[in-house]
Amino acid sequence: MHASFLTVRLVVLAAIASVVSAFPANCDRNVTVQSGDTCDAISAANSVSTYQLATVNSGIIDSACDNLFIGEVVCLGITGQDCNVTHVMQTGDTCYSVATAAGIPLNTLLANNPNVNTNCTNVYPGEVLCTASQIYVN
Repeated sequence: MHASFLTVRLVVLAAIASVVSAFPANCDRNVTVQSGDTCDAISAANSVSTYQLATVNSGIIDSACDNLFIGEVVCLGITGQDCNVTHVMQTGDTCYSVATAAGIPLNTLLANNPNVNTNCTNVYPGEVLCTASQIYVN
């Protein structure tokens, strides 16, 4: 019985250590995951693109973003590469309409959101795009 308790504690400590080691050292801002949070909800509430959230936390969040847990701290942006000017995609939005409303060239929108294809056919309602005039993605 004591051995299994010790094993559970070691597994939990190893999991915490792996998350801590995956957290970006140059994180500019962060948030603690709450009950019911999704990547898109976190992105929308904190003005961070869905792409940026996934990329910055690639060592913590899986590609489907289905492994968040309550109390987990995730990074929202890296110092010097933290886009906090965003737009939450709505039904009927196009990349062109979003770029026009933001007053930026379409190429800037696409550069800051490299997960979006050039025809903008792979965006979805609720996805959060960076709409800054500065290009943050290298």
